[in-house]
Amino acid sequence: MNLARFAADSIPAPQRIDGRIKTLVLLGAVIVSATLAHWQLALLMWICALAFFLLHHFSLAALCKRLVMPFGIAWLVFVNTIFTHGSHALFVLRWRGLSLVATHEGAQQGWLLFLRIMASVSCATLLAFSTPMSEILETLRLCKIPATIIDLADMMYRYIFILEETAHTMRAAQTCRLGNTGTWSHRIADTARISSSILIKALDRSTRIYQAMLARGYNDQTTALPFFFHPIPVRDRWLGGIAGLALLLLGTLNLCWR
Repeated sequence: MNLARFAADSIPAPQRIDGRIKTLVLLGAVIVSATLAHWQLALLMWICALAFFLLHHFSLAALCKRLVMPFGIAWLVFVNTIFTHGSHALFVLRWRGLSLVATHEGAQQGWLLFLRIMASVSCATLLAFSTPMSEILETLRLCKIPATIIDLADMMYRYIFILEETAHTMRAAQTCRLGNTGTWSHRIADTARISSSILIKALDRSTRIYQAMLARGYNDQTTALPFFFHPIPVRDRWLGGIAGLALLLLGTLNLCWR
């Protein structure tokens, strides 16, 4: 029995594709979806991103959790746009002498912005679900993104989980000491003290980490060791080329659509 082949076959299809291809294609999809000028194309992009989640059996609950905050922001953008842009009234809301006029142009623009945001975030989430962060960052390094930005992003990703664990630990200690009881203002004050303590710990940890990096010879000109030691498989190159042509076709259709 070929155990290596069995292990490779057990990995979901999106995760078997080379990380460089996935990063370039999905980041290109984010850029294209953010520049679409027609809501039909933005809706198509969003549907395609969601279809990939369903077809490859990613966790739908995790996806919904990731999209809750972007959905709220997109909804606020839609509501703000519908009442602040355009001149042709769609409907009027009246409350205690105040009136808000929703416009037809604002509804169209707000719906387009809503779909742009959701399509872009869905593509970025698909990239995060299917590609390790190390491969994403190293692909960006190959694209000549400044090394300082890559190093900062890498450190933020590595240590954000430590900060999260520290916050949970402090919250559990607060609960054990009945810190979550009392008046509303008392609970707000406890939360503020926890937040300030976490911030101080984060600053102290960042200082110690930077000093350790300097002690090991780190500077702005430090060259990272090669991360990818194998070429991109031919099959993945073909998939990347097809996906790139699809994005190019979508962008061309967006420009030519009248």
